[in-house]
Amino acid sequence: MPSFIIASLMWWRRDVKKSSETDRACISRMLNHMQTIGSAYEMFGVNSADDLKASHICQLAITQLITNIYELRKRLRDETVEKMPLLRDISIKGVRNIASHDYYSLDFDIIYSRTLQLMGVELNDELEAMLHDLSGS
Repeated sequence: MPSFIIASLMWWRRDVKKSSETDRACISRMLNHMQTIGSAYEMFGVNSADDLKASHICQLAITQLITNIYELRKRLRDETVEKMPLLRDISIKGVRNIASHDYYSLDFDIIYSRTLQLMGVELNDELEAMLHDLSGS
């Protein structure tokens, strides 16, 4: 089954068995969400935390993307996450919880710094390498 179909189905099923196939689908979607953060910043002219604070629509988009990335990370097998120290160590759980449950308490200085980490070249390279390893290419 193609990975994009698996990734779509995973949103509806909480009991999906973790496997290398689901890892590939999750990492692929994470990479897509990370690129979308960059596109949103470009579209809304966000170049700083102050710019992000000034754009409510961009705030909504970014917090949803962070939430999606965190939820995808939770679906990865532990052994996959352990092989990716940058992904393992990035702190987005708290941001996701506040974004989901107490939106008006968000500190967009922190959100901006976390998204810069998510869009970092090193993290992107780490995810791309893992995707390649999982594909067996």
